[in-house]
Amino acid sequence: GLLQLIVLAILARLITPEAFGVVSAALIVIHLSAIMSQLGMGTALVQRPVLEPRHIDTAFTASFLFDSTLGAIVWLSAPLAADFFHNSAGVESVLRALAWVFPIGGLSTVAQSLMKRELRFRQLANIDVISYGTGYGAVGVPLAIMGYGVWALVAAQMVQGTVKTAILLWWQRPRIRMPERRAFEELMYFGTGFTVAKIANQLAAQGDYLVVGRFLGPQELGYYGRAYTLMSSPANGFATVLDSVLFPVMAKVQTESFRLAAAFRRAIALLSLVFLPLSIAFVLLAPEVVQLLLGPRWTPVIAPFQVLGLGMTFRSTSKIADALARATGAVYRRAWRQILYAVLVVGGAWIGQRWGITAVAWAVLFAILVN
Repeated sequence: GLLQLIVLAILARLITPEAFGVVSAALIVIHLSAIMSQLGMGTALVQRPVLEPRHIDTAFTASFLFDSTLGAIVWLSAPLAADFFHNSAGVESVLRALAWVFPIGGLSTVAQSLMKRELRFRQLANIDVISYGTGYGAVGVPLAIMGYGVWALVAAQMVQGTVKTAILLWWQRPRIRMPERRAFEELMYFGTGFTVAKIANQLAAQGDYLVVGRFLGPQELGYYGRAYTLMSSPANGFATVLDSVLFPVMAKVQTESFRLAAAFRRAIALLSLVFLPLSIAFVLLAPEVVQLLLGPRWTPVIAPFQVLGLGMTFRSTSKIADALARATGAVYRRAWRQILYAVLVVGGAWIGQRWGITAVAWAVLFAILVN
């Protein structure tokens, strides 16, 4: 998290808001497409009470095939996405470059899932830091200094994904086998419900970006994207870590309701203790935070950042409820809640865009509170 803040502060001074907006627009498509990647195979491996080699082999082959197909679809549909954002030249080329993250990521799905199931979080954390530091620190920042702009961000993203996959494949060498039908069906029962919920969740996560990029343009999207990133980075960093740990741990004791309830309450209390005071501090010190981290040309970020900062605690604690639902296999009940959340984000952002990005932030804050 600290490394991300340092890199963000550096890149914000080297790359224009419009360049950030072009990459953000392409990443919207990538993130929305990623909801279909692997079809929940990796998460199903973590959740299964009894895991056999046939499940692992089937998941590896199926994940790679799914992601390769998805990458090809994104590459071919890049012109349509670029037209949607009224930026055919920039978004199309960036999107076609980023489409390669799918087959690259599909190779590492099983290895990463098995490490989570075995609670090897120290190794996973080291891999994340090494890959991010290599991608953004060793590649992205130097390219930005050299004036590559948009392509500095694209190269950083690609190198980060490639390094992470290489390390994971070195740790867990896969066996290439034809998928077994029964194992595929067992994984897909959980995976389908998980994917439906993930579709709605990603639509909620990217819906406001989609509306801002479509109706207000790349520059406003660049401002809004930085405001949301400043709000979500601490919550994502802390809550995502807690979610990543709690999900496999809860899955191991998924039939023991008393232990699940105790873990849930403690996690909520811990997140509230951290993020309630942090949220208040961000709201009160938003001008200083933006000035320090982003620089003087990012002043329009302040108002939406203050609004979104009010929802930091609620956004983080909702991740714990998601972890509990996944661990107990209640993915279909989780799905309808995520669908409601997505409807509120997209609908609220569409209404709010008439008054600018601060109004969009208020609409998203309401959706976060309801969720």
